[in-house]
Amino acid sequence: MSGRLEGRVAIVTGGSRQIGFAIARRFAVEGASVVLAARGRDDGLEAEQAIRAAGGEATAIVCDVADEASVAATVDRTLELYGRLDVMVNNAGTGTAEDITDLSWDEYRRVIDINVGGVLLGTKYAARAMKLGGRGGSIINISSIQGVLPLKQSAVYAGSKGAVNLITQQTATDLGPFGIRVNTIAPGYIDSPMMHGYHDLVSTSPGEAIGAAKRSIVLGRLATTDDVAGPALFFASDDSVYVTGTLMLVDGGSQCHGAIA
Repeated sequence: MSGRLEGRVAIVTGGSRQIGFAIARRFAVEGASVVLAARGRDDGLEAEQAIRAAGGEATAIVCDVADEASVAATVDRTLELYGRLDVMVNNAGTGTAEDITDLSWDEYRRVIDINVGGVLLGTKYAARAMKLGGRGGSIINISSIQGVLPLKQSAVYAGSKGAVNLITQQTATDLGPFGIRVNTIAPGYIDSPMMHGYHDLVSTSPGEAIGAAKRSIVLGRLATTDDVAGPALFFASDDSVYVTGTLMLVDGGSQCHGAIA
C-alpha cells in the first residue's frame, strides 16, 4: 500500500532535530522525499542517515532561514535533486526569555529574523516553485501556543509567533487561487531541551514550574515531537485538501483554561 505522501517532495526547515526531525521522519515513512534544511551540517547528515537507514529518502542541505540567498538556494537545490516541491514546512525557530527591560535590540532582531523572516522567505520561494509546478502544494508553518496565550518574559518570542499566525492567514488568501494551502500548527508544551531551558531561565523552581505546566494540560502530559508530526502529515496530505488558513492548536487542551502556566 502506498503512503499518503508517495511521490511527493517536502522541505522541512530545522529538520535535523526535535519537531522538525519528527515531521521529516513521518513524511519519509509515508513515501515523501524529504529535504532536511538545517544550519548544522553534522546534525543534518546524521538526520539524513537515520531516515535513510529506516528505508526513507532524505537529503540534508545546509540552510540559514534568516538568509534569503540560502533559502533560495535550498529550494533550487531541491528542484535539481527531485524535480518538484509539494510541501514546505517552515519549522526552524529560536527563542529568548529575557525580560523586556533587559532585551537587546540585537537579540530582538535575531528572533524576528529567524521566526518571522524565515517563514516569509520559506513561503516566498516555496510558493514560487509550487506555482511554476502547477500542482498546488501545502505550506505548513510551525508557530506556538505562545502566539495565542503568551508566557511571562516572552514578549518577543510570543510576538514573533503571533506574526506567523497572521502571515499564515494572509498568504493562504494570496496563494489559494493557485491551489497552494497554508496552515499553522501551534504546539503547546513539548518535552524538549528548549522547553526545559525556558523554565530554567524564568523560574526559581524549574521542577515546580514544569509540574504546573503539566497541570494546565487537559490531557495531563507534555507533548512529544511525534504528537506534532501527525497533524503535519494531515496538512501535507490530501486529507486536508479543503483546509487552508487554519491555526491548529496541538497543546493537549491547555487553551481550555484560558491561560498557560
